[in-house]
Amino acid sequence: MSTPQAGLAWVVVNRVLRGGVSALGCLLAAAVVVVAIPAPHAAEPVTISYHGDLVKLARLAPYPAVAPAGLPASWQPVSSGLTVGGANGAGTVTWQLGYMTPGGSLASLEETNAGAGAFVRRMTNDGTALTLSQLVPSQLAPARLDGQAWNLSATPARGQRSMYVTSPAGFTVVITGNATWAELRELAASLRPLAA
Repeated sequence: MSTPQAGLAWVVVNRVLRGGVSALGCLLAAAVVVVAIPAPHAAEPVTISYHGDLVKLARLAPYPAVAPAGLPASWQPVSSGLTVGGANGAGTVTWQLGYMTPGGSLASLEETNAGAGAFVRRMTNDGTALTLSQLVPSQLAPARLDGQAWNLSATPARGQRSMYVTSPAGFTVVITGNATWAELRELAASLRPLAA
């Protein structure tokens, strides 16, 4: 003989089981969607326009600013930032322009009128200066910038290579990244003065 309480208990159990089966079905469907639809590849660069930063840089920089010109389209600009003051101190203008190179590495132009020593140390991650005797021909820097020879450094623990110049005109340019020496040289050789 069945009691009203037993019938009610059976209804509750039945609903809980149906709800559980429905929830399990939803979870399985979600898992199929996650597995079947590929997510965008995280390493795919998003190309940006840095024209606005160039216009501001030409107007604000208290030094003869430089920018890349004539790089092939395979060099994809992926970041740009212009900072006035900030961590480099009052009266400084600093520009960072990052590229994804044709080889899929990163190369960055960093320039400022901030104090050269601290800026170079920060941008190169305390890179160790390389001497000519340590270099192979493929590592040799391009022609001079503003009459100054490029200095080279490396931070092997980070896979980082860097080239930097401190100009008597009061600014410092650093080309750095995990790109090859040839790619860093290509970026450095593309630098041209900005028209004010």
